[in-house]
Amino acid sequence: MLKIKSPNYIFGAFFCSLKNAILKKQSSFTTYISKFTILVSYFFLKKRYFSNVEIYQIDPSMKKKGYILYIVINYSEEENSFSNVFLLYTRKRSKSISVTRLQSLTRIERVIYVLSTSKGILNTSESIIKNVGGIILLEVL
Repeated sequence: MLKIKSPNYIFGAFFCSLKNAILKKQSSFTTYISKFTILVSYFFLKKRYFSNVEIYQIDPSMKKKGYILYIVINYSEEENSFSNVFLLYTRKRSKSISVTRLQSLTRIERVIYVLSTSKGILNTSESIIKNVGGIILLEVL
């Protein structure tokens, strides 16, 4: 299962994207709706696990460095399992990993994979804190 690890961050990111959409026109309407859906699900429906989740990297300065734009997790209702984790990078690169493979990794390795850049810069949890902010958005349980 996929569990949202840091709802406060998503809550802040939601308002940040809304502000950027209104003032700077830097955030798309899709991004706004995507975060709003997660917020409503988390706080009002008390839903802690999600299918087909998209999380948007909100910092515009990171776009030039090739950081992840979207994380999409596909969930199969029939098989009751995640089929893959799809990462879309800003440099038009994409990467996919099977959930079986992801679950075989250690927790730190999972975090490194999900929060890695297209250059594969991050190697330790310390580098995640320095380069991304150290916020684990999600974890495959």
